[in-house]
Amino acid sequence: MRRAIGVLLAFALAAWALPATAQQKTLTWTAGQVGGGWYAQAGGFVELLKSKDPSFNIKVIPGAGIQNMSKIQQAETEIAWGLPPFIAASYNGQDPYKDKHGDMRLVMNGLGYVHVQFSVADDLPVQSIREAFDKKLPLKIGTTPPGGSDEWVMRKIFEFYKTSYNDVRSRGGKVIFVSYSDLVTQFRDRNADILVPNLAVPAAALQEASLGRKMRILPMDEDLLKYLEQFGLSRGVIPKGSYKDVVNNDRDIPTIAMANTIVANAKIAPADAIYQFTKLLLANVDGVRKVHPAFKDFDPKDAVRLGNVPLHPGAERAYKEAGLLK
Repeated sequence: MRRAIGVLLAFALAAWALPATAQQKTLTWTAGQVGGGWYAQAGGFVELLKSKDPSFNIKVIPGAGIQNMSKIQQAETEIAWGLPPFIAASYNGQDPYKDKHGDMRLVMNGLGYVHVQFSVADDLPVQSIREAFDKKLPLKIGTTPPGGSDEWVMRKIFEFYKTSYNDVRSRGGKVIFVSYSDLVTQFRDRNADILVPNLAVPAAALQEASLGRKMRILPMDEDLLKYLEQFGLSRGVIPKGSYKDVVNNDRDIPTIAMANTIVANAKIAPADAIYQFTKLLLANVDGVRKVHPAFKDFDPKDAVRLGNVPLHPGAERAYKEAGLLK
């Protein structure tokens, strides 16, 4: 019996003494809607990480751009996708957040961009976003539910054109809040004529929607771009050739964009796990770029930059070792 206990104790001590890279690193990663870019991209990162270090055990769960920041602060998840305007607003306790999210920490920025893609059925009699609102048509417009960046941006567009969801409904129109996959169905079944997703280009949801019904993506006018920039958003372009089945795919389409960013909770995300997470991604830049077309220009030099939001200690260590921080 004593010998058996001794053997078990030896195994336990040996496991305890294993190097950190061999110990299980269990994390929850809150991404975006199922069927959206973030959910698939997080899954791609998990596969990349596990191929280099099988001790990573990362569970990807659905989330949304605005809600993710609060989930981080409330310690419901160790890491999450985020967008700079909402990361900074949550850290500083600014709209749309009521309290400062002081446990928010940056892990990696510069992972490509998501673009607002104001997509309309080709048979809708409008040539611009302004015309869609000025004509006061009974619009059937859809995006994902409140709590995500998609609905937040759509609401800002409505505000700029001095209209509201109730105005649209009063004219016999619809405002629909459903998942990306359901938006595709609504568009193809003609229950929605306009989709306003905020997704990486090319977005699988728009590719699928444009297969079943002719679609155009409307460019944003200069005055709308300037209005949205004041909320911390950046100008972007949907490059020509991004969607083979979109009618105006032969030209660049100006729009608004936000950078994909990974954040973590300073208290519950273990420093060593975040260190290994960051170190592996920095060591496999080509692999990162292959996860999604949005990441094709990823440059590690951009990963550490995000206003005044501090780095997670684990990520900071990895960047210092890589020579990206002093």
